[in-house]
Amino acid sequence: MKNMLEEVKYYFYTINFKPFANKANSHSSRAILMETVKHLSNIKSQGKAILVDRYEHKQTSQRRELFLSSATMIPKDRRIRCTMALIRKGKKPKLKKKGTFNLQDLGNLGDLVEVTHLFIDFSNDTGVICMEQNSHGPTIADIDYYLKYISRDELQLARSMDITAHMNNNISNTLENLKNVLSFNIKIRPDNLELLNAELGNHYLKSFDVVSSIFKPQYIKIEAFFKKNGRFVKNRSHNKMATNMFTKALEVFRDYPEETDLFDNFQVTYEDGKGLEDHFNLLKDKKVIVKKIENLEELSLKESYNMISTDIENFVKSLP
Repeated sequence: MKNMLEEVKYYFYTINFKPFANKANSHSSRAILMETVKHLSNIKSQGKAILVDRYEHKQTSQRRELFLSSATMIPKDRRIRCTMALIRKGKKPKLKKKGTFNLQDLGNLGDLVEVTHLFIDFSNDTGVICMEQNSHGPTIADIDYYLKYISRDELQLARSMDITAHMNNNISNTLENLKNVLSFNIKIRPDNLELLNAELGNHYLKSFDVVSSIFKPQYIKIEAFFKKNGRFVKNRSHNKMATNMFTKALEVFRDYPEETDLFDNFQVTYEDGKGLEDHFNLLKDKKVIVKKIENLEELSLKESYNMISTDIENFVKSLP
């Protein structure tokens, strides 16, 4: 009997650094990216790492601590392959001893971490990030924050960094056509609520916080319908609140693409200006490369890179 194949999903992002005024003449976006990745690679070669708390400036007692746990330069490809680690917080888990159902405390072995593999290409003026999907590990929002911190606070090179998520369906087109929301389906992990854009989280999804604090679920999901299936409605009433919410959400995803990684599902059915129905699915509409392997748990950083390397090259060549 053959082993079931598991899917590995890779997403693509382009990044553009904006230098400080005193670095504008000497440092292009590509130059800043190269210095940033070389700096990280050099630190790792010394057996060190830079620990960054993404929640450091938030009014919360929680911490989201990140560090680059591996960084290998590949000069011939002009890329760096990395592993970003997220220190797992909360109640310490138990260890199940192999072959038994006995549980053992991890004691003082250290902190548990979740890791995400990513590959950074600096061969063109536009930098490219190719990232494995790992719903438990660091997200593109974490990586965005980390690279900004290194280039700005550590190296004093870039005042900001823009990141673009590549989609098969253009968000701007959906914004232009979305006139009336007919149904939606949203699913998110409670831990991601604090990371949401302030206006989107506080204004429209604030009630998710209440459900999370009372019931402590692994996921929160809401599904809503504003139409009667199978019936044609000549003059359908305008669903102003839901339409405003999804318009704002799409604007956030367009302007802050790192927010797209916070949702496990985000889809909407809507009417355009001519009364025709259409759909937007945030996860399915993101540009993705899917590979199938036998054992996802044993996929190493090097094996992952070798599997996706040609696709990264093709993606970089496709950029304008």
